[in-house]
Amino acid sequence: MLVPGRCIAQSISEAESRVYREKLISEAKKHVGAPYVRGAVGPDAFDCSGLIYTVAHDSIARQLPRTVKAMYSHVRIVPDDQKEPGDLVFFRTTGDGSISHVGLYIGNNQFISALSDGPNTGVIVSSIKEGYWRGKYAACGKFLPSAGLEEHGSSSVNAKKSNNNEKKKSGEKTASAKKKENASGSNAGTARTGQDSFMTYNGDGSFADHIAFAGYATTDWSLFTEKKFMVNFRGLSSEADIIYRGRILSPGLGLLLRWNYGVGAFQMPVIFSLYAGEYFRAYAGPLFSFGDCTTPGSADSIKASVFPGVIGVTFAAPSFTKGDLKVQLVQDICYSVYNNPSNSALSALKSASAGLEFCTGVRIAFPMSMFRKN
Repeated sequence: MLVPGRCIAQSISEAESRVYREKLISEAKKHVGAPYVRGAVGPDAFDCSGLIYTVAHDSIARQLPRTVKAMYSHVRIVPDDQKEPGDLVFFRTTGDGSISHVGLYIGNNQFISALSDGPNTGVIVSSIKEGYWRGKYAACGKFLPSAGLEEHGSSSVNAKKSNNNEKKKSGEKTASAKKKENASGSNAGTARTGQDSFMTYNGDGSFADHIAFAGYATTDWSLFTEKKFMVNFRGLSSEADIIYRGRILSPGLGLLLRWNYGVGAFQMPVIFSLYAGEYFRAYAGPLFSFGDCTTPGSADSIKASVFPGVIGVTFAAPSFTKGDLKVQLVQDICYSVYNNPSNSALSALKSASAGLEFCTGVRIAFPMSMFRKN
């Protein structure tokens, strides 16, 4: 008979909880080596939540939710020093920072889970202290009552005296209440790691965990020509960036393809960017232009400068998030340098009318880690 909800936590003793936990771990170890298959719940293959779901079902007849996020909402989040073998450990492995991976804690900082990517895949034993997992660890959750097996630091499992357990329980209630207040995303207090926003990364993951990509598509326009003040269509642009996410500032390198209708040329600026969070970046780079350029609104010949080439800033609106993707409206203010065919400087008005553009469009961004599905 399956036991739904939390009723099992209200009806078993500490000694019984210890037996349940031993059964959970024993059942999970039977599946080590099974392959990872997304959506699978066994018996021959699993995904991460499918493994936990099946182990709880088969070993102690416990009905857990099927998905990682539902499991996270179902359990009672506890401080790390109250972690016991048989608890669930949760990780943030995707670009949006949400809870996305779960494992069964088996003691001594080790857990069993089903992995889809990495040097070893399938159901394996991993350590929370490993470089990758250390940077992704989010929280520990209980769905069984304490068995008096909390670990402290790297020491082995120690049984607690019953009077110490009573003191601990009141502390657990207070800590649990505080955790639930932050369940929307900042859960687990100081245990939270990972990125605070899309363009910054505060975890200790691998080099690949710091990498993100961004693509831009814009319509370009200006406010005036040399002869009149009016809104002018200046062309269409697209850009692809690769970004290394830092803790505060994130450098990027990209290639921009621009059909500059205003000057009558196809252009390829190479863009060196510096992102300050999700909403602002500054960029500059050399400008390579193909075709004969003319001043907008006239037939006067001008010449694009390779270096200094283009400089600009980007402002972004709050994002629309779909899974690991972030979609934002963006507005660029961009200035490209042009000279006379003889390489002498243009007049200020001619230079501004040719070089100053506004680029309005969208940015789609995602982390490299979106390709690691757990």
